[in-house]
Amino acid sequence: MLRTASMFVILIVVVGFVTIVYGIAFRSERIVQPIAFNHVVHLDGAGMQCIECHMDAETGVSAGLPGKRICYDCHDIDDEANTHPEKDKLFAFDEQDMDIPWQRVAITRPDVYFSHRRHVTSGKLECTECHRDQPTLLTPPSTARLVMPMDACIQCHKKSGVSSDCLACHR
Repeated sequence: MLRTASMFVILIVVVGFVTIVYGIAFRSERIVQPIAFNHVVHLDGAGMQCIECHMDAETGVSAGLPGKRICYDCHDIDDEANTHPEKDKLFAFDEQDMDIPWQRVAITRPDVYFSHRRHVTSGKLECTECHRDQPTLLTPPSTARLVMPMDACIQCHKKSGVSSDCLACHR
């Protein structure tokens, strides 16, 4: 009887964990970003690098989402007001003394520790090795999604001679 109860509790915990992970990874809730940022225009058209906007990628756990001040390094309200609706949205955040309220769409599983600094600086990985579709996006993704499946991470770790021990990434 005790064994059956223990097995039932374990089953409930496992089902709950799987439900949470899949709920986060595959939620179909539509996300609308405050600005329809076009990666193609910025990466190909302007010749920018990911690190110019995602400035914490070299030094932090998270790559960070760019604030309006980063945008103003290139965009000038006096020269560009009323030239494009998305630029006007950017300028409106400044007028309201607000930063851009981006919503995160690139996620990792809740039990995974991932450091951008470790992969970008130490591992010398290009952003597109994990974020393969970003350079082709004309608008932001409309749903949150896992960036990489675990088997892709393991393959890369093995190819690079990096630990594939579960505890190296899973907490």
